[in-house]
Amino acid sequence: MVGELSDADGLIRMRSPCLLLFALLVSAFALSGCASTRLIDSDVRSFRSGSPDMAAASYQFERLPSQQADAAAQAQRESWAATVLQRAGLTLADQGARYTVQLGVATEQVSRGDASFRRHWGGFVGAPLPGQTLLIMPLEPMHYRFQVQVLVRDAKSREVVYEASAQHTGPWSDQANILPAVLLAAMRDFPQGASGSTSVKVEIGPGGMALRP
Repeated sequence: MVGELSDADGLIRMRSPCLLLFALLVSAFALSGCASTRLIDSDVRSFRSGSPDMAAASYQFERLPSQQADAAAQAQRESWAATVLQRAGLTLADQGARYTVQLGVATEQVSRGDASFRRHWGGFVGAPLPGQTLLIMPLEPMHYRFQVQVLVRDAKSREVVYEASAQHTGPWSDQANILPAVLLAAMRDFPQGASGSTSVKVEIGPGGMALRP
């Protein structure tokens, strides 16, 4: 049966379901072509204050009142973070920890009108047949922004010994994989710090996460 489809912006107008199917297949291929191995590129800023004692680098998580109010969600984020912090040389302790770690996380969907939204895909799909309407469809996935902030404090003096923030914008929304990768980028220079802005790449593959040049 021949029908007509149109989106809210008037970007998809067609009368052939075959053209729509073709467009959806192309879009799906663009999203899944590298599904088994993904490269997460994050903008990172990190700083050090003092000289962290890595010989006794145990820690406990520290929560803000707003994070305590949403304890279940924060506990999940901290569970993801614990593995990354272990890789950085920090060991989670039940009590008597040398440091505290405050973890802040923010995620949001990036709209097309956002200045940071970059158009990696675009073009036309299909060609009009006699009596049919041309399909015009933007071949770009929805994007999401992930932001992570880490503060490592001396548990006794309350001095911040390491501060880092990282941000990644990409087409994937699976927090369980993306947030640990962004956090790994933020902790790459622990405990030295980079004292500036750097781009850090983390590859997510079948074997887990790995820092890339």
